[in-house]
Amino acid sequence: MLRHGGALLVSDAAAVTALDAATGAVRWRYPARQITGVEPHGDQVLVLRSGLLFAPELIALDARTGNRRWKAVPTRPIGAKRSTAPDGQSAFLAVDGALAVLVPYASDASLWAKRALGDRPWRAYGFDSRTGKALWFHEGTRAAVTGVHAAGGRLAVGLRPPSRSGEPVEEPLFVLRTSGAAPEPEPAIPGGAPHPQAHPGSTGTRYYASGGRIVSVDLATRRTAWHRTLDGAPAVTPTASGGLVHTAGPGGVDALDARSGRTRWSSTDVGRLPGGEEDGPPLVADGTLYASGPQPGSGDKAGEGARWGVHALDAARGRLLWSMPVESAGAPSAAAGGALLHVYADGTVQTFTGPDSA
Repeated sequence: MLRHGGALLVSDAAAVTALDAATGAVRWRYPARQITGVEPHGDQVLVLRSGLLFAPELIALDARTGNRRWKAVPTRPIGAKRSTAPDGQSAFLAVDGALAVLVPYASDASLWAKRALGDRPWRAYGFDSRTGKALWFHEGTRAAVTGVHAAGGRLAVGLRPPSRSGEPVEEPLFVLRTSGAAPEPEPAIPGGAPHPQAHPGSTGTRYYASGGRIVSVDLATRRTAWHRTLDGAPAVTPTASGGLVHTAGPGGVDALDARSGRTRWSSTDVGRLPGGEEDGPPLVADGTLYASGPQPGSGDKAGEGARWGVHALDAARGRLLWSMPVESAGAPSAAAGGALLHVYADGTVQTFTGPDSA
């Protein structure tokens, strides 16, 4: 579930639906089987389809109407260096301005997948994001892809090469310069796969959670500015908001100073409300941190009865602004924007607004 302007995009394996974020009215619905990714991009919504029964493909939808503008499938130019193996059936999508990139690869998620897909290389296909015209093609080695990122005329691909001895293998970050007519490989970054955004084409600072550590990384230089150790395996907002980075773990929610990593405030009464992805970072929008937690005044902590409902906190100070119960049999996901909180649980979208915004 994603906010894109005044629309709320809700997707599952069978369709993408755009709702009016303020009223819940359906603006459009695009049915398509095996949707594995949705990426809003300006006045378009890019949809990635991938699965074992067909080659991955990109579909560009008009963000206002849902009408299809173009469809792109893997296209290898005549004479391009390539193996005879078909594309893998898993894929990632990356977008950087006028460039959209499709990166198919053979999954190694299970022994069955390895046997079914065989020795297939990962590949990258560049398309004009406005028209879907094929621009370039690159073939890599046999490796599973763990993440991709496009920025500054570069495409970074996190790789997990196959292990032949059962021993751990180094997971490099492979970087392509994409600004020319054909991509040019740059030196791979050893051990860089867990940080696909950290490459020479990126700018700014990003915050990563790894085990019990929170790490602040300068993306262009890959230098670590600071790191903190927290209890459990906390999630972290990838970028700073209001000079703060917010984390959520088994013990509650913390706000860290983005420049030093020092704790600015901490709350043990609430826990992470995932934004979009079940294992994603805590949700922060418009100066508000949205969390899950027990009923106020119950005496329970974040890990005890935490699914009672949602809590809205002042992201800068940690002060509770409002809370509402949410009925859900499973863990909800959420999106926020324009002083609205949207919670998707058990196939239903619920939208909340604070008392000051009503």
